[in-house]
Amino acid sequence: MTDQRNDYQKNWQLLAEGHRQGLYNCFHEFYDDLYRFGIARYKDKELAREAIQELFLELWRIRDKLKDVGNMREYVLSIYKRILYRSWQQQQQHPLSGNDLPEEPAEQSYESVLMAMQEEAGTREKLHKVLDRLSPRQKEIIQLRFYEQMDIRDIAKKTSLTERTVYNTLYNALEVLREVMACILIPFFITRK
Repeated sequence: MTDQRNDYQKNWQLLAEGHRQGLYNCFHEFYDDLYRFGIARYKDKELAREAIQELFLELWRIRDKLKDVGNMREYVLSIYKRILYRSWQQQQQHPLSGNDLPEEPAEQSYESVLMAMQEEAGTREKLHKVLDRLSPRQKEIIQLRFYEQMDIRDIAKKTSLTERTVYNTLYNALEVLREVMACILIPFFITRK
């Protein structure tokens, strides 16, 4: 993880110094997370993609100011949120009313945070049981992709597998997880009706 953080910082530094390779590398490092965030927030794939493109054009324009940025992930996400919102507003064909705005997360009470933590612990325990159904290689790739946030190319290098093998193994692991989680969740929804 430290090597990955050093790569991020190195690429960020290259971008700040005006090297296009730093821009390309940062684009590849941040793209997946930004895309998932944009989709989750606005449910519009094209909007998410266009906002990412605009974000990196903006970063290139202000590259001389990037050397002073302490937390580059927060900085990038902050600009991305602003671009996403502005782009979403431009897509709207009628004036915005308060009901049209995407909801901002509400401040949670202490009790609701504690309850969420307990639910998360239960969910984490169930997830560990589900993960036990995966092969060691599938577990390793899930760990690298989702916990260490490595991209397919880096996982392939680290595991000495081809990118296609990594992708297929990840896909098969996710299929197993979907099947098992469906078996867990279907009874839950049936009992809640």
